[in-house]
Amino acid sequence: MMDQQSQNLNMEDAMEQYQTALLRYATRVLNNEDAAQDVVQEAFIRLHGNIDDIVERGVQLKGWLFRTTHNVAIDYIRKESRRRLFHLRQAAQFEPYAPEPSTGEERHALVLQHLNVLKPKEREVLVLRLQEEMSYKEIAAVLKRSEGYVGTLIHSATKKLSQSLRQAGVVS
Repeated sequence: MMDQQSQNLNMEDAMEQYQTALLRYATRVLNNEDAAQDVVQEAFIRLHGNIDDIVERGVQLKGWLFRTTHNVAIDYIRKESRRRLFHLRQAAQFEPYAPEPSTGEERHALVLQHLNVLKPKEREVLVLRLQEEMSYKEIAAVLKRSEGYVGTLIHSATKKLSQSLRQAGVVS
């Protein structure tokens, strides 16, 4: 069993190495920075409680943290009322026409706004693939689904996102 000092060192290393990526991931999945911070904090709390077991079993820390963040985020989504989610999605669909963005940052911001048209699972796989640069295999491990399922979700999400961006006049 690990002593307290090495356990704390591993926690600090894990937080330093993965916190930013997990926050970015959770924020995109939840579309809520405050909720994302709570979700990532809960994932690290769970890591702290299970670190000995994780180390002993030789589990890949990155995969475990993303999977745990995923689970906590899904729990959060389930706790939110369906009515609130419905209103957020509806509001995102009726945004007024925006002129062609002039900078890459503006384009990036518009694309992120349009992620709201996607179902949570579709948004999640796109974020893992495009922003976190995970392979289909890594995403499948995080979601505990097949690579084929991941590919189908990515295809569906990409199609919906492009259609939404075209309708809004962001892309032609």
